[in-house]
Amino acid sequence: MRFTHFIIILLLLSISFFAKAQTGIILLGKNAEPVEGALVFVLGTSQVKVSDQRGIVILEITENSKVNITHVGFKTTEIEIAVDSWQTISLTPNTTNLQSVKVEGFLENTDLSEQAGAISTIGLRDLQRSDRSSLVQAVNAIPGIRFEERAGASYRISIRGSSVRSPFGVRNIKVYWNDIPFTEPGGNTFINLLDLTNISGIEIIKGPASSIYGAGTGGVIKLKSTVPGDLNNSIQAAATAGSYGMNKADLIFNQLSEKNSLTVKAAIQKADGYREHNAMDRRTLEMDALFFPSSKQTLSVSWLYSNLFYEIPGALNPLQRSENRRQSRPGSIDRNASVDNQYWLVKLGQELEWGRAWKGKMSIFGSKMDFENPFILDYKQDEQDILGGRMEVSRNVIMAGLPASFVVGTELQNSSFLGKNFGNVMGQADTINFEDDISAKQSILFGSFKIEPINDLFVTAGLSRNTLNYDINRLVDKVNNNPTQFNKAFETVWSPRLGVSKKLNKDLSVHFSVSQGFSPPTTTEVRTNEGSINRDIQPEKGTNYEWNIRGNLLGSRLSFDMAIFRFDLKESISSYTNGDGVVLFRNAGKNTQQGLELQVNGEWIKDEEQTVQNLSTSISYTLHDFEYKNYVNDGDDFSGNALPGTAQKVVTLQVNTSFIYGLDVKLSYHYSDAIPLNDANTMYSRPYNLWNINYNYLIPKKKKMQWELFGGVNNIFDVDYSLGNDLNAFGNRYFQPAPGRNYYFGARLKLSYRD
Repeated sequence: MRFTHFIIILLLLSISFFAKAQTGIILLGKNAEPVEGALVFVLGTSQVKVSDQRGIVILEITENSKVNITHVGFKTTEIEIAVDSWQTISLTPNTTNLQSVKVEGFLENTDLSEQAGAISTIGLRDLQRSDRSSLVQAVNAIPGIRFEERAGASYRISIRGSSVRSPFGVRNIKVYWNDIPFTEPGGNTFINLLDLTNISGIEIIKGPASSIYGAGTGGVIKLKSTVPGDLNNSIQAAATAGSYGMNKADLIFNQLSEKNSLTVKAAIQKADGYREHNAMDRRTLEMDALFFPSSKQTLSVSWLYSNLFYEIPGALNPLQRSENRRQSRPGSIDRNASVDNQYWLVKLGQELEWGRAWKGKMSIFGSKMDFENPFILDYKQDEQDILGGRMEVSRNVIMAGLPASFVVGTELQNSSFLGKNFGNVMGQADTINFEDDISAKQSILFGSFKIEPINDLFVTAGLSRNTLNYDINRLVDKVNNNPTQFNKAFETVWSPRLGVSKKLNKDLSVHFSVSQGFSPPTTTEVRTNEGSINRDIQPEKGTNYEWNIRGNLLGSRLSFDMAIFRFDLKESISSYTNGDGVVLFRNAGKNTQQGLELQVNGEWIKDEEQTVQNLSTSISYTLHDFEYKNYVNDGDDFSGNALPGTAQKVVTLQVNTSFIYGLDVKLSYHYSDAIPLNDANTMYSRPYNLWNINYNYLIPKKKKMQWELFGGVNNIFDVDYSLGNDLNAFGNRYFQPAPGRNYYFGARLKLSYRD
């Protein structure tokens, strides 16, 4: 109840956040990126305005007026603007293709056709066309990525096989939220703290990106909670209900003027879960304020609170799965296996332009986490505080008459972690086993330089210096009776990258890049659950070679993006389970990871006058050949075996159809090969074929009120499959059965208002 009252008070206070009524518009492209340089004509007058780099246009009108908007890259649009109001307008590109998508990538902020490397984006519209209670559908449409929901709110993400060392959670991938690290300096990422309302856009870099973003050989995921397309004067409320007791409600408030904006988001999601002992409850509250002192400066303040609870049903062996796939692992209920996680985050940021070509971006942030995790084998209580900052400075230059640019920056994070491990007696913390005070310090210095030596040839070179130190002070040790202090300072790592891109013509580009990446063991891999400190485990290091081909066919109706890569990894880290069921970690020698990833998008119908206004398709294909190159453990030679946790072939097909009167329907198909589940390759998951259907219907707008109905059916044919298998599990407990056929439906109301 207090949570609801707090939200209402915030909304009432925010209405007085702005004093002066103005008339303005924000112009956005296909992926909600600002459109700069558009001409806006106020019809019936001589007034002509040009949008700035934020896509903003201030209009000087005294009554409702029609405007005509033109831009070389977009179709001309005519629309009526209400006086004393702000409106967001999405422009339709003249052509829709992968080549023209603008991405940040390696801090280049240019078209994908000019950037080497495997970079994918998921826009707000893509998220809204998928299951609105989870990221699984939307992210799994990207080739080379596997997003797993092992149980309600228990996520694991694999980019090109990175989950081999992740029994749960997200490791070996660097995650950013609103331009700051969401991955802690100890290497763990609790992405399940975020609700879908906290994510409006996603950009994914596959493969090592250490030259800019530091540790993580899997890749980088950059999340935006509020993209420019969210900024308008409106209140949105949505409610969703679904199978297995799923209920979700969210509220979004936006206030916008020329000089500032305020966004408040609140969400509650609950579910009983498909399996027994599988309930979840997540509550989030987010506030984002932007201030625009000038067209060249933006100040930002963000605050996030998340309270997450979910039960852990545990993995099943083949016999248990065949008897009752919805049962929990024996002992999970008695020991109350679950996670209770409370999280607070505050961020202050500034973006600034000065001179003719200088740009800067700076953020400082702090977070606090209280984590409680009773499990079958023990009971954990953790507290963590983090302080950090990230800064980037860039400039466009002319060198020897050639256009060039550079960016330099730094990222720092310090964390203070207090972890206690108890015995578990009927779900309650018992006698303490051990207690650790851990300080982690991480620093990155990075730089990147880009030049165009000849027309449409782009060369980028990047380099970073990375340091990481764990100071572990064991305060209590009832297991080994040996309290001790241990400092694990990893050697300084220099990570270079070279990328070359060539536009062969307006419809075809080729790319090559070579990069070195590294990933040190996380604090969880050094400080293990059974009480030992893994002093010998070493960081992973590897070199990635990548070729990309991107292009358009059939008059840009068809676009494709293909990546071919080879990643040679040394001292790879893998997980295994000992006889007591505790997950441990070890270096597994050399891996060779090579593959092909292909994305093909087609736009077959685009006619607003027809019953079917838009028909588009998307096909992604993944072919991965990952194997241990040289791995011998306790006399067992696993060399030549497939890497656990990765399917060799994955295919995803999506068909999006937009009908007249605002009805959108998406049919999706997902196929996965069998997945090896242990180093010996003696156990595999089943291959599976999934079909899902989603719809959303925009009821014709009445004045300032817009209703949307949405829903869908997941796993239409009730396939028996496991999503998020345990790897190298003791007792053959590999399987985390996924929900059978399930449904969801909901409604959203958007109420626009004037300043």
